[in-house]
Amino acid sequence: MVLSFQMKDKFVGASRHRPTHDASRINRAVDRAVKDPSFIDSSVALLSKLQFPAFKHTIIDHARRIKAGDDVIALFESLDGHFEYRDQYHLQKSLEENTGRKMEHQMSDETRTNPDVRIRPTDAGGSIKDREAANEQEERKDYPEVTPTAMSNFICDRCGKPFQNQQDLVKHRQFESGTSVT
Repeated sequence: MVLSFQMKDKFVGASRHRPTHDASRINRAVDRAVKDPSFIDSSVALLSKLQFPAFKHTIIDHARRIKAGDDVIALFESLDGHFEYRDQYHLQKSLEENTGRKMEHQMSDETRTNPDVRIRPTDAGGSIKDREAANEQEERKDYPEVTPTAMSNFICDRCGKPFQNQQDLVKHRQFESGTSVT
């Protein structure tokens, strides 16, 4: 859809952003992987001729070239695009972890119809100061603060050192191989 509007006697055109992936297709593929664990095995097996390491876009392009099914392509679209997958095993473990997380966070029909709602008594006639004091006491303490080093997603496959971003890992690999430029 193209929109246009007038601004001081000039027309400005804008196009509506379209998502690159269909979320309903991806959800359907992940649901299929949850219900049928062999779906992940068969999907990863289709990548036997793919050159690894590979990023998400390379995996999807290969799946399209070999004319894999729509559900298989959608399953690969559910991958994190920032990781470089070392081999088929690494890719398979990532897919299994994604589908496992979906099962952990998925709401059951029972919870949907009878949600566990916690109600706290309120005093509409109380002062703002009293309400603020009550809110400070109810601050959640069950989630510990996450340190930046705990969020390291990029790990060197040679020495196991964690990095927070891919560029640091690339520089580290160059340093380890002796090809770094200082």
